[in-house]
Amino acid sequence: MKRLVISLALLFVAVCAHAQLFDFSSNVHRYEMGLNFGQMAFDTQYARFGMGMNMLAWGVYLDFNKTDAQHKYDGKFSDTQWNDDEFFNISLGYQIPILSWLRIMPLLGYAQTNEGITDASTINIKNGEDTSTVYHTYTVTPGSRVHYFNFGGGISIQPLKWFSINFAFTRYAVYGGFAIDMDAIALSN
Repeated sequence: MKRLVISLALLFVAVCAHAQLFDFSSNVHRYEMGLNFGQMAFDTQYARFGMGMNMLAWGVYLDFNKTDAQHKYDGKFSDTQWNDDEFFNISLGYQIPILSWLRIMPLLGYAQTNEGITDASTINIKNGEDTSTVYHTYTVTPGSRVHYFNFGGGISIQPLKWFSINFAFTRYAVYGGFAIDMDAIALSN
């Protein structure tokens, strides 16, 4: 079985090299930045909506997604303490061009869940330039942190020269997003 897999992999590489099946030169000078939205902590008790960001440079894809504690930004002020949780993942991959507008991405990464307590009797204010954010203190419960090896794949569709739509399905997150090609925008100006 091992010899069969190695033989098939070598045959695949030889065919791709000879036939120029994948045009990796299309990844050169692609610098994208964008946002992700989707189901985080997929298939765990902590599953819920989350968001993050993605980046691409020369075909190397990186994304980061997060969910905050559910009650951290709750407007209530009381002596209540909520059991809360949070999740984040980071994925790294490479875009393989199938067609000029279609790419696939194998992804490897790391995911983490934390359980904790949000204390509604505390109010914190973080001042920004134009706005202030009010939030409650969230403390991670010692020993509740769980680490996961995250893996999966994605697809990137580029309907316009400067815009792409991404979809990813990993072991612990299912999400989609969009990205703007910064190099294409700079060249068009």
